[in-house]
Amino acid sequence: MSRPRSCNYCKNKIPPSVTVCPHCGRPSLFPNVEAAEADDERAALEVRYQSAQAEGAARGVDSILKDFESALANSSAVIARSVTETQRLATSDHELYATYYQLIGAGVKVPEGSKWDILRVAADAALFPNYKEQIRFAALSLDGAGLFNYGECLLVLKEEMIAHRASVFEENSVTFMGHKLKGFLELADLPRGYRATWAERGKLCVAKLHGSIDASTQPDKYSGMLLREGNNTEDDDFVEVHICGSMTARTLERVIVSPHLKRKQSATIIKALKEKLSKLGVGIG
Repeated sequence: MSRPRSCNYCKNKIPPSVTVCPHCGRPSLFPNVEAAEADDERAALEVRYQSAQAEGAARGVDSILKDFESALANSSAVIARSVTETQRLATSDHELYATYYQLIGAGVKVPEGSKWDILRVAADAALFPNYKEQIRFAALSLDGAGLFNYGECLLVLKEEMIAHRASVFEENSVTFMGHKLKGFLELADLPRGYRATWAERGKLCVAKLHGSIDASTQPDKYSGMLLREGNNTEDDDFVEVHICGSMTARTLERVIVSPHLKRKQSATIIKALKEKLSKLGVGIG
């Protein structure tokens, strides 16, 4: 569990879930980033990383692993959303990208009541204690590819707008809980070494994917290793990105529209979306 830390300004203890010091009112750090920067988290990740490096060296693929890690320095966070939601965001830079919990709380969305709704709430409470409402989810991508199972438009985020408040996680966090935890009580003490800061995302990916690399692996295969879209959201395999705080269309670098949407939707809709995004300095592909 995250531990209380001291405010950088007034030095009083503050809870790990807050972004503003309750004592002096000054901004604090982003809690998901602080969780990834915790000494025990980083130490456990380093153990996994070094083990992956040693295993790769034993198989003679250490240079390919190093190249893979270097390539990840250019990876980006990608969110998939419907064309309707993308159009709303593109309307103006006053439109905010809301989280699932904010939509529920505002009374503009009704939970489906599926098992995934229940599991998501439990997973989020464990990973983001008392601040889950502030987390936006994305997938790590090397080429702008994303998970169209979540929507027809891929929103590629500007690194300079999220790097300071983003962390990365081994996989879909709900799936992770199913793989790693045996009992409910373990939610209060998650295994370490499976999340990292944005700057150390390469280490996490090496620790996760080193077994998929062999002597024949070429750089053009890296993207498909990092993100694999399944037949549905349950089958998707990716590194999850957690971003704390608000986002608007100004947070986007570009939008990639699904080829399926291009076939099905009117060209007029795509043209209108392109015009709106261009006014905000966002490209469309």
